[in-house]
Amino acid sequence: MDTKVPTLEDELASYRQRIDEIDNKLIALLQERIGIVGEVGAFKRRTAPGTCPIRPGREAEMIRRIMATFDSSPNTPKFPASAAAAMWRTLIGASTSVESPLIISVFVPERDNDLYWLAREYFGPSVQIVKQSYVKRVIGDIMDGKAAVGIVPMLRGSDTTYWWTNLTQQTPDTPKVFARVPFVTHSATARDAASALAIARVTPENTGDDNSLLVLEADHNVSQNRLQTAFGNAKLEATWINIATLTPNARHHLIEIKGFVTETSEPIQALISSLGASIYNACFLGSYAVPIIVNADTVQKNANAAG
Repeated sequence: MDTKVPTLEDELASYRQRIDEIDNKLIALLQERIGIVGEVGAFKRRTAPGTCPIRPGREAEMIRRIMATFDSSPNTPKFPASAAAAMWRTLIGASTSVESPLIISVFVPERDNDLYWLAREYFGPSVQIVKQSYVKRVIGDIMDGKAAVGIVPMLRGSDTTYWWTNLTQQTPDTPKVFARVPFVTHSATARDAASALAIARVTPENTGDDNSLLVLEADHNVSQNRLQTAFGNAKLEATWINIATLTPNARHHLIEIKGFVTETSEPIQALISSLGASIYNACFLGSYAVPIIVNADTVQKNANAAG
């Protein structure tokens, strides 16, 4: 009896069949996942209507876990951890839209679409994006309920518009910074790549590896050096980003602090107490999970990612 020797195409067909079987399982699991997401959305609409569906802490922890899992995989060759993260980011964005309609308002100055593409990459191809030519309009879209999320420029010392002072308004509708975009970037492009902040009417969450943004309104006679000394005494690692003089007698100091630190945190309260009446107000603008820098062989976290 003749025994047929498998051809190259026969062997490839066998591999493709196994891949197709796995794909079918993935599709079934994805559909099951989306069904549960729909149930979560319905539950939230019953118990907490009108709230933003985004959970920034959970999302950051999920991406970190996915990347760590793929980075430590024994498979050879390895599937790129950053590619897995991009797949899950698209999944998260689409799932959030299933849970509740998601509209993104993005600052897009004339002839500069960098932030638009950052938003599209981060939230996925299916979300609705509204372009705004002024940062204040993005903030207004969030406060007015026209959009759930806003994408605004990274905070820079060279910025003289001081748009960030609009986030110091003490109202329930004032958005908070909850993420830095992109969350994952490559070491070869991290320093020069565009980056942005995401804002929404959400409560920022401690992810265990964060940077926080605080504005101190201080008497104009209080020097930056004195404030920096106070932060050092409070064991807080602080970086000055910008200073705005909105009135003759006061200055608004925009400060980034390593860790998850709000205006009610014990170290900040102790710092304010030590400075006495020279501090008029402290406002927590939000926080973001420290971005991940992907090197050729390892995954590293760096507070200055994409900076």
